[in-house]
Amino acid sequence: MLKQLLKILLVLLIIILIAGGYLYYRLHNNIENVLDAKNDWRSEVLEFPLIFAGDIEYKGEEHIRFAPCWGEKDSEDYFSYVFLWVIEEDPNLNSAELERILNVYFDGLMNTGAITNFSFFKKIPETKPSLRQTDKNTFEGSIELYDEFFKKELIVLNAKIKSGYCPSREKYLVWFYLSPQEKNHQIWNQLMEVNLNIKCH
Repeated sequence: MLKQLLKILLVLLIIILIAGGYLYYRLHNNIENVLDAKNDWRSEVLEFPLIFAGDIEYKGEEHIRFAPCWGEKDSEDYFSYVFLWVIEEDPNLNSAELERILNVYFDGLMNTGAITNFSFFKKIPETKPSLRQTDKNTFEGSIELYDEFFKKELIVLNAKIKSGYCPSREKYLVWFYLSPQEKNHQIWNQLMEVNLNIKCH
């Protein structure tokens, strides 16, 4: 019985090590971030298919800039960040499609977080986006999601999303600005100051 248990534990350890190695490889690439932000804003670039949301079937990259205290649950910067999708195909976005995408994105992210926290059987509450179109290629609303990484509870992110085209790169751009803070909070000024460091004309 003990030998069988040790074998199971060994197999689990090997799986975790392989998954950890793959995760490290996917997260540590040499792609330059095209988002320009202050030096204390952490940078990250991921490639599609996203390791936590493979059902989002785009080809391209996700460029991210995190506010300095993004991971500190008592900070005014908590969970405030910008990410940009630089993708090959026109996403043809509307409110319903964006809500579907964000549901897949954050459900996948938080369930992956549960696995990395060794909470293999934890039931993560479903993400609930609510968006409306406010202008051409511009959407606003909120996203209720479970924060598995820091607060371990439901939170609500305010969201602004816009899309466009970059002729010089022949890529489509989808911007996501997210924060739990209300739109009149100073963090939104900082989020909106995150810009491209490449020309798109």
